[in-house]
Amino acid sequence: MPALTTSASVPFPGVPVEDELVERPERSEGPLRVLLVEPESEQSHQLVLSLSGHDVDITVCVDGAEALLRVGMMRPDTLVTSATPPEVDLETLVRVTRRATEIPILIGVGPGDSQRAMRALAAGATACVNRPYRIPELAALLRGSLPGPDGGGPDGPASSAALRSGALELDALGHRLFVDGNPVNLALREFGIMDFLLRHSGRVVSREELWTEVWHKPLPPVNNTIAVHIRRLRHKLGDSEAQPRFIHTVRGIGYRLDTTNGS
Repeated sequence: MPALTTSASVPFPGVPVEDELVERPERSEGPLRVLLVEPESEQSHQLVLSLSGHDVDITVCVDGAEALLRVGMMRPDTLVTSATPPEVDLETLVRVTRRATEIPILIGVGPGDSQRAMRALAAGATACVNRPYRIPELAALLRGSLPGPDGGGPDGPASSAALRSGALELDALGHRLFVDGNPVNLALREFGIMDFLLRHSGRVVSREELWTEVWHKPLPPVNNTIAVHIRRLRHKLGDSEAQPRFIHTVRGIGYRLDTTNGS
């Protein structure tokens, strides 16, 4: 079972981290060392138990200040943090960590975290992942963050966090979408919708499925939020409802992503 360590909150370190990036050391054999910032003990315990079969060694911090100290002490392979870490705000946590190390930084996002997540990505975070965490998704991101043959580095196989279908490619680690090889900037919810549609390419997905997957709550009886996001997505993809290239509307049900004619 992965190691679980917790400790009480500690003050924010008073000495700033040096500006020079510390080179990421050669990773030794053994479990993936993950530093998890999670203030909710039930969530952290569940995550440790669920990842016990994925060769992951998790150290839990209860706040961002402790995480900044442990980043330098334990040299983790990956940092995973909620979007609202106590003591130190998310953007500061990402920025200071990034000044000290090049390790991947994954942000666990839930409803209402969109703006924080976007600022964290701009500050140097690697990718976003749904929170409450879904183990297959998080495990794929963790393994994909490894360099070399164990992960998605140039000398290893393509990361399972990358989705490709026709002219579309979604890079979950980099939080990027490419259409015909050209990058497309997506908001957090738009990215979540495209991720779900690509994972179910060719199948009709209902509005209820999309809402539950991306917004993590039941769909209200009257709500046009999904339609608004789909309209924005189509505009960014160069798509249209009248002559869809990718996203097709299935009246009364939902949407279907079809990339067979998008090449």
